[in-house]
Amino acid sequence: MVTKAPGMENERSDVVDLLPGLIWTALADGRIDFVNRRWCDYTGLGADDVRGRGLQTAVHPDDVADLVAWWQSILASDQPGEMEARLRRFDGEFRWFLFRVGPIVDGKWGGINVDIHDRRSSAGGEGHFRSSVDGLTALKRAETLPAGEKSLLEMVARGHSRAAILGALCQLVEDTVGGCYCGVVLVDSSGTWLEHGAAPSLPASFMNSIIGRPVAVGSGPSPMAACLNEQVFVPDLGSDTRWIESGWRQMALAHGVRACWSTPFSSTTGNVLGAFTIYYDQPRTPAALDQSLMEHFAHVASIVAERIQSDAALMRSEARKTAILNTALDCIVTMDHTGCITEFNPAAERTFGYRREDVMGKPLADIIIPPSLREAHRLGLARFLATGEARVLGTRLELTAIRADGSEFPVELGIVRIPLDGPPSFTGYLRDITERKQSEEKLRRSEAFLVEAQHLSATGSFSWHMTTDKITWSDQLYRIFEFEPNETITLERVGRRIHPEDIVVFNTMIDWARKDARGFEYECRLLMGDQSIKYLHMIAHGNREQDGELEYIGAIQDVTQRRLSEEALGNVRSELARMVRITSLGALTASIAHEVNQPLAGIITNASTCMRMLAADPPNVDGARETARRTIRDGHRAADIIARLRALFAKKDATIESVDLNVAAQEVIALSLTDIRRNQVTLQQAFSDDLPSVAGDRVQLQQVILNLLLNASDAMKDVNDRRREIMIKTERDEGDHVRLTVRDTGIGFDPQSVNRLFEAFYTTKSGGMGIGLSVSRSIIENHGGRLWAAPNDGPGATFAFSIPRRSEGAPGAGGASASWTSAVAGTPRVVGGR
Repeated sequence: MVTKAPGMENERSDVVDLLPGLIWTALADGRIDFVNRRWCDYTGLGADDVRGRGLQTAVHPDDVADLVAWWQSILASDQPGEMEARLRRFDGEFRWFLFRVGPIVDGKWGGINVDIHDRRSSAGGEGHFRSSVDGLTALKRAETLPAGEKSLLEMVARGHSRAAILGALCQLVEDTVGGCYCGVVLVDSSGTWLEHGAAPSLPASFMNSIIGRPVAVGSGPSPMAACLNEQVFVPDLGSDTRWIESGWRQMALAHGVRACWSTPFSSTTGNVLGAFTIYYDQPRTPAALDQSLMEHFAHVASIVAERIQSDAALMRSEARKTAILNTALDCIVTMDHTGCITEFNPAAERTFGYRREDVMGKPLADIIIPPSLREAHRLGLARFLATGEARVLGTRLELTAIRADGSEFPVELGIVRIPLDGPPSFTGYLRDITERKQSEEKLRRSEAFLVEAQHLSATGSFSWHMTTDKITWSDQLYRIFEFEPNETITLERVGRRIHPEDIVVFNTMIDWARKDARGFEYECRLLMGDQSIKYLHMIAHGNREQDGELEYIGAIQDVTQRRLSEEALGNVRSELARMVRITSLGALTASIAHEVNQPLAGIITNASTCMRMLAADPPNVDGARETARRTIRDGHRAADIIARLRALFAKKDATIESVDLNVAAQEVIALSLTDIRRNQVTLQQAFSDDLPSVAGDRVQLQQVILNLLLNASDAMKDVNDRRREIMIKTERDEGDHVRLTVRDTGIGFDPQSVNRLFEAFYTTKSGGMGIGLSVSRSIIENHGGRLWAAPNDGPGATFAFSIPRRSEGAPGAGGASASWTSAVAGTPRVVGGR
């Protein structure tokens, strides 16, 4: 193979390799410096074997002396010349060649060897002359082509338009071949249609009829060559009947075309880029040299087309690079091997306060690196250049940079080496992380505050991922449950801390949470290792992550102290409520005496009657038996009154049971009716027949009813200008509640003080304690209801309370300590969620 010089010499050798002759060049002193591939293939010698004086080794021994003498005379005369000599073929046979030489450029010589063995052996000098002429033409082309190609490539390098470059290519073809017209068509990006390339010597009407034709066999020679990716020759268009249907043949003949040769050119990947076509005004068949030239021009065209495409791609790449640099949010700074700035994008200008033109070529260390870090920067660059050790390349660092005004600020820095030949250069990507650092500090402080707040409030947070059952706890939760900080938290481990009496409710809550993505609220007890008990309150909300997986986020608070305080407060309230009932005993004394005296008087009368009937003669046994039964009845009646009094005023714990509010109210009325009547008050009753039961403490509810009745009766003591009336009424209320209303025609109250009526120790009575209504509201709120007051449209006021009805299946007595229920009624409470 021929060893080729780089750059343009490579391309020139490609051209010369396509020519049919054996071509070589020599230096001014006669030493051979180049032979083409055909020369090497013919002689079987390598290019290195021929350089210098090695060409003589292929010459017949009898011709060497004459050839050397002739060559010396040519060099001395500096004029072209020719000589015949025999060359050895690779198989050892010697054949006669015409050696034709002449000066070319830069003091160099060009030579061509044309095989004349057959012509020399035949008669006549015509063949010898034609051989010489062909050799001279080939040599001239060999001298012309490289200069023309060099000019083409220089046009590409200078950024000339595609049309101008392809037009120059057509001109080169026409100058080299002679007597022809050249046109170039390109294949569009889809590979479907022809686009205009160049045709400087052809009429526009001719080329316009070709542009836009489909890349197909039947569209014409150029589309056919592009479609088949092979040469298409039309020696005589007058006798060629192809392309009649497409109309191309008629159009070409009308423009004077009689012959055309079309050759496709492709990219290095094999994609057809287009075709160039040589047109003649006379029929003509291409010779071997013509075909070789066309193949070579196709190669040149492909080089030019790909250069144009690559340059366009490079321009697009540069445009993208510029766009990226100009629009990047991060600072992009490039540096050469001397440490000087070679690029400084707009983000860097904004961040550092310098203009690009003011920092280009200046040491990077002096521009953006604080003085305290400059020496380390220089040493690191020097170490890399000397050893290739790269401690910071490819990593992200956080360090300090400096602005034009001298202020320092934190940046995140990434450095990469630019992958180019030659001395190393680097690109640095910098991001101002001042805001991030401030946010991180705020987050750190916020987390510290959260930890402290959780510690002070005895509240911990957690997350629970349903798919994996992964549980994440805050430090405070580890302290609440008294687990070791590094323990892995599982539901099983948590369950072992739950109080045995609450484990059923705990497991029920877990099962329910797995089935529903809504939040939940839950209370339970922990049984610690020392047998102490902790009360916990938990609330959580379910959230769907982007992958659809369910995760609960929640908080758990240790409410042990609060529960103990509530129990103590409840005991105080119970005692206070009992004191209120005892206080009410004085107001009920006359009513109670009347209620008790009636059955006692009946007992005495019936007993006396029974004695007389038994003393009669004969004894009246049946009458005595009846009076005895009435005595027993009155005894039971007195006992019931005493039992109700003892229940109302006794000190005992609250008991949740099913209560008929109508019956409870009627029992209270029976105790207080005498006192009400003594105040000359008319009591009207309107009890609902279909009133549902409520769940509550019977005695506490009766205490509220009694308090409302006595307050209503007292409010009318000083009323003398109208009837004194009390209406007690029960009915269904909204939201599955039951309402009891007490309405009077008394003196009423100031609407401005309605909120103070239920405050402890606030009273409108001259001798009142001011705790009755306060205790009554506490009782109703503990039953999940509300107690309120409102002035009437006319005289008097209305007091009412509303509490939830008893749910179906609800327990009659108090439930377990662990619950995810409301305070009284036992109805499950679901909070938040999706």
